[in-house]
Amino acid sequence: MKKYLKKVAFLLIVLSILVSAVAYLMPRRLPKEIIQTTGMIEGTELNIAPKITERIKEVRFEEGDYVKDGEIAVILDSGKEKAQFDQAQANLEVVKASVLTAAADIEKAKVDLEDTKRDLGRYSALLDRKLVSQNDKDKAQTAYDTAVAGLNRAEAQKSYAEANVKQAEAALQVAKVNLDDTVISSALSGNVTLKAYEPGEYVSAGSTILTIVNLKDVWVRVDVDETQVSKIKLGDLVKVKVDSLPSQEFTGRVSEINSEGGFATQRDVRRGRQDITTFKVKVKIGEPGGVLKQGMTATVSFITR
Repeated sequence: MKKYLKKVAFLLIVLSILVSAVAYLMPRRLPKEIIQTTGMIEGTELNIAPKITERIKEVRFEEGDYVKDGEIAVILDSGKEKAQFDQAQANLEVVKASVLTAAADIEKAKVDLEDTKRDLGRYSALLDRKLVSQNDKDKAQTAYDTAVAGLNRAEAQKSYAEANVKQAEAALQVAKVNLDDTVISSALSGNVTLKAYEPGEYVSAGSTILTIVNLKDVWVRVDVDETQVSKIKLGDLVKVKVDSLPSQEFTGRVSEINSEGGFATQRDVRRGRQDITTFKVKVKIGEPGGVLKQGMTATVSFITR
């Protein structure tokens, strides 16, 4: 009898182990009101890159550092740009002086014109009375014509000088922009996730020196099958978990649902239907706490209504 009971107990233990193993290995079914999929954590990102090619003088932050919006992040060597700015400023002063000179020449030319005009009138009257020769009157006419040409030349010179002023002002503005571009500030508050250059290195225009990500404003963008996307609404509650933080669960809300489908995720050949496409859904995470990083794999559970 004891041997029989032992056999029964052993069989029950084996059966219990088999049931537990099968239950563990079988795919777990989610409640009908929950849709689960995976995606990547994303965030607002800023690449700090220079607009000019220059040597780096200072990089004020390291990877992991927090940067405030408006803080100076990178300083480039400004020696060449400062010299170009000073030269452009000096050139502007020179051409402005030429405008004043041209203006003075115009005033003098106007006086000469009035004098020669008066002389021409007098000689014309005297010629009518036969008191001067034609040659005298012609000389007065030539002097008058020369004065007219002188005034025209002075006015043209002033116009040319004013054009030079505009050109010099534009050159100064370009030089100022280049000088200002040697100091690069962050336009975003966030953490440095990449530092690609060190002080002393030359960096080309457009090359990323630092990447800053706002870890307080992150989201997950996932693909949802067309068979399920109609169950998801804007504002729906979402639970988010990441593999690297298995003990933490984050809450989010559906903030965007694309109106156009994307690539096919599977082919339904059994019922002769077209490929099943997916729709991009964006989930804004409410309080990420700064621990979620871009690129983390996230499991998203949509709690549908």
